[in-house]
Amino acid sequence: MGFFEILAIAVVTLLVVGPERMPEAVRSAALTIGRLKRSFNSARTEIERHIGADEIRRQLHNEEVMEKLGQLKSGLTDMDQQLRDIAKADEEYEAQFEEERSMHNHSDANAEEEEVEQEERDLTDPVIVNDDKTPTFNTSLNNDSQR
Repeated sequence: MGFFEILAIAVVTLLVVGPERMPEAVRSAALTIGRLKRSFNSARTEIERHIGADEIRRQLHNEEVMEKLGQLKSGLTDMDQQLRDIAKADEEYEAQFEEERSMHNHSDANAEEEEVEQEERDLTDPVIVNDDKTPTFNTSLNNDSQR
C-alpha cells in the first residue's frame, strides 16, 4: 500500500469510529493482523513440513551444486587437454632442436676433420720454390697452381 492509500483509510476510520475510539480500534486491528500473520505462517510451515519442502530445497541445491561441479570438471578437462597439447608441442620442438644441433655438431666435426686433413696435406706437400728462389711450404690449395 502506498502513502495516500494509508492516509485515506486513516481518514475514513477517523470519520467512522471517531477520535475517542480511534486508539482502541487501531490496537484491535493491529492485534488481529498479527494473529492472521502468525496463523498463515503456521499453516505454511505445516504444509511445507507435510510435503517435505526442506527435502525438495536440499535436492534442488544439490542438483545445482552438481551442475556447477560438472561445469568445473569440463573446464578442467579442457585445460588438461590444452596443457597436454602444449607439452607435446614442446617435446616436438625439443626433438627438432636436438636434431638440428646434432646435424650442426656433425657438420662442425666434419669441418674440423677436413681442416686437420688439409693441414696434414700441407705439411706433407713438397717445398715450392718461389721466383725469388726462397723455399716455402704449400699452405693453401691456391699454391697448387704454382707447381
